[in-house]
Amino acid sequence: MDSFEAECHALALAGSPDYKVLRRLERRPFYEWPLPGDVKFGILVDVETTGLDHYKDEIIEIAMLRFAYSASGTILGPVAAYHAFRDPGRPIPAQITHLTGITDTLVAGQSIDEVELRVFVDGVDLVIAHNAGFDRKFCERLCSVFEHKAWACSMSQIPWRAEGVEGTRLIYIAYQQAFWFEGHRATDDCYALLEILEMPLPKTHRITFAVLLEAAYRATHRVWAIGTPYQIKDRLKARGYRWSSGHDGKYRAWHKDVDPADVEAEICFLEDLDFPEIAPLVTLQDPYIRFSGRLY
Repeated sequence: MDSFEAECHALALAGSPDYKVLRRLERRPFYEWPLPGDVKFGILVDVETTGLDHYKDEIIEIAMLRFAYSASGTILGPVAAYHAFRDPGRPIPAQITHLTGITDTLVAGQSIDEVELRVFVDGVDLVIAHNAGFDRKFCERLCSVFEHKAWACSMSQIPWRAEGVEGTRLIYIAYQQAFWFEGHRATDDCYALLEILEMPLPKTHRITFAVLLEAAYRATHRVWAIGTPYQIKDRLKARGYRWSSGHDGKYRAWHKDVDPADVEAEICFLEDLDFPEIAPLVTLQDPYIRFSGRLY
């Protein structure tokens, strides 16, 4: 079947309410026109690792896609790409190879040039990852250039469920937006994320990137319930608190992220629990510290 015949079939199927057509993602070409004077730059980053623990596991692949966007938040297009494999110095677990296709042979002797990495990241205004709470910690351990950048998370900072998208995996969101791609390879994930950010959301029809920008730069506060006794954990969970084990250098305590206007209500809630050993603590969360393994 040639491409013209395939397109005819696709159009016919798309016209029926009984079918949904998924198209293979075509990578956007690099933006070649003159950039405006007030242009900003973002980076989409994705890493593949030997495991989930950013203290002991290692990056084995990193991909970044640098893109330009206007001051109003319109994506102009990609302008540069970066990719590297990295030898972790030990065998890659079989389940990671099965998931990513990355083998010991593929990464043998490979490394990430820190100077090249710094040049690529320097000067960008925003770093975006689909699960920034994972990627940022690994990236900061890899190179300090990532530490003082503003970060955003396209998985948690976009209201996917409210938009009728029940799954937050990148490949599932792509299906919802009527395209597919080869998942679990870093470069493919970056191009897929760029495509998703340029699309309107299913219900509100706002451009996804504009929604993400608003959420990224909206300051929030993290309320830590330090010293809470074990017997009230269910009450904290019911109110939206999450447990931090302290293994990442942060407090070993329950915590909840809230808007500035809601901080006082959370402090009152903790005080009304009537456990004098609870010591509430409030820390600022902004794009320069959010998702990081650092406290400040």
